[in-house]
Amino acid sequence: GVDSKVAMGKGSNASKIARARADAAKRKASEGKGGGGKAGLMARKGAVNTSEAIEKAKAERALKQKARAEREAKKQAEEAKKQKERAKALGLSDAAKKAYPPAAFIKKCLQEFYTANAPEKLANLDKIMEKFSGKWPKLEAGLKKAYAEKAPDFCKLYESKKK
Repeated sequence: GVDSKVAMGKGSNASKIARARADAAKRKASEGKGGGGKAGLMARKGAVNTSEAIEKAKAERALKQKARAEREAKKQAEEAKKQKERAKALGLSDAAKKAYPPAAFIKKCLQEFYTANAPEKLANLDKIMEKFSGKWPKLEAGLKKAYAEKAPDFCKLYESKKK
């Protein structure tokens, strides 16, 4: 705003306002807040030059990516824990209590399996994934019952692809 002491000087109102604005800009600059434009923006962010601002932005992005990766790892660990709890609740054998691969891998295996053995079921792939989410042992048991030896073993496939 306009400083009342500055506005009381000589001249027209327009010149008083202009002087008040100039003084306010000088105060901002002396306080280290910077003016407008890139230089002012960098000064407000604490950057001395453009390369420093770029490095600061890169560091912030790296921190965000690291946090995202940590959240994803935590989510996968929680999902594995839930799978084990579900298997225990369903009274499945120790072999069925093993940790299963990520859902995306299982979906890819099912897509390949249905493409080769039951193409008509590809349309329902998302519904099947939703229905059996976290209940992979039950899905495998159903596939083995319906397709016998052709049915995929998700854990074995996952282990072979990891190697």
